[in-house]
Amino acid sequence: MRATRTTMGLSLAMALTSLTSAWPQTPPAPAYPPGPGYAGVAGSPEENARITALCGKNRNAADGYAPAPAFPGQTRAPKAPARQPFTVETVAKIDRPWGMAILPNGQLLVAIRAGGMRIVDPDGKVSEPLANVPAIQNARLSALYDVSLDRDFAKTRTIYFGYVTKADTGTAAVGRIAKARLSADEKSLENVTTLREGADIVPRRIVQAPDGTLLIPSAVIDSGGPNPQALDSQLGKILRINTDGTIPKNNPFLKDPKANPALYALGFRDVHGAAFDPKTGKLWVAENTPMGGDELNLIRAGGNYGFPIISYGRENSGALIDGGKTAEAGMEQPVYYWNPSIAPSGMLFYTGAALPGWKGSVFIGGLSGQQLVRLEMKNGKVTGEEKLLMDTCHRIKTVAQGPDGLIYLATDEPKGAEILRLKPAKK
Repeated sequence: MRATRTTMGLSLAMALTSLTSAWPQTPPAPAYPPGPGYAGVAGSPEENARITALCGKNRNAADGYAPAPAFPGQTRAPKAPARQPFTVETVAKIDRPWGMAILPNGQLLVAIRAGGMRIVDPDGKVSEPLANVPAIQNARLSALYDVSLDRDFAKTRTIYFGYVTKADTGTAAVGRIAKARLSADEKSLENVTTLREGADIVPRRIVQAPDGTLLIPSAVIDSGGPNPQALDSQLGKILRINTDGTIPKNNPFLKDPKANPALYALGFRDVHGAAFDPKTGKLWVAENTPMGGDELNLIRAGGNYGFPIISYGRENSGALIDGGKTAEAGMEQPVYYWNPSIAPSGMLFYTGAALPGWKGSVFIGGLSGQQLVRLEMKNGKVTGEEKLLMDTCHRIKTVAQGPDGLIYLATDEPKGAEILRLKPAKK
């Protein structure tokens, strides 16, 4: 079956329609200065002071905004004990990356934010840019985002990736979700095919469900709109499509004539992390909100995750979002949230044997928080949180597990970004 393509005219019309539906904001609220026991992004006053001395003052350090959680354990979980001695290796220096997929042979396929893909060997050798990767033309929000492997990659060599660039004609930016075949010599992409495109798609991550469908968080970034509650827009949503670009017949909003058929869940600001729990097969996402209130969410089909009607954060201006409301009937609560912001990014359920103390943990990168978060969970709830790598002063963009059972990270630095590897410490 041929891949379906949303036409440019329809995509632009949808985006422009949704732009008329802005979210409610109130005037800037008074400042919320931290109290004497302020734990900051480091989790304790003492650690916050130590990291500040090493890395400088965190940009969220002055934010003491802390609305009450809806239930115990929804935020500020107890500090998880250190369960795994480890060391950090620098694998390679690389242009600023976004996505990273690890091939069965242990090589890393890295999507470069400004455009292009490279392959990094475990020993640190960085390839020349792969041929036939779509160009990223200069436009607002233009970037090459995630890259992921099809579950049958070993047989098909199929990959998926998302990006935003200028349209083929005119000056409007367009988001695309694409598939391709990685050539046998790993020097180029073949059969590049657009699965879905639109001016209202910002495809931050691409993950494949156990049933084979693709789940794609699509961000909304502009304060004040378009509204992630608008069903005719793909911004601020999680999209679900088949691997040929068609719409799954059981998508939850198909019976609503006003809804975009690709919608799977709504009410998000900017999801940077997405992963399926290998035990339950359920999708979890890590969401950036503007100023505090970063969320960990368990996704259900048709769920409304509230933004911008409810939020535990504020606008970057300090304005409350919808008067500071944090709960509303019919809207999902986050399983966990962070105040102040850590800006969660890549996400991983660790299943390897090389780092046994971490088996079963959830790892989430922190951008403005400059950390790797390790969460311990039980029965779908966070029971402990350990903050790692803060003393390296790196923004962590992507987290992945290699076939060797080691954890690989991509840092997010405009210059001097690195691929890091976490290994067990020698006894």
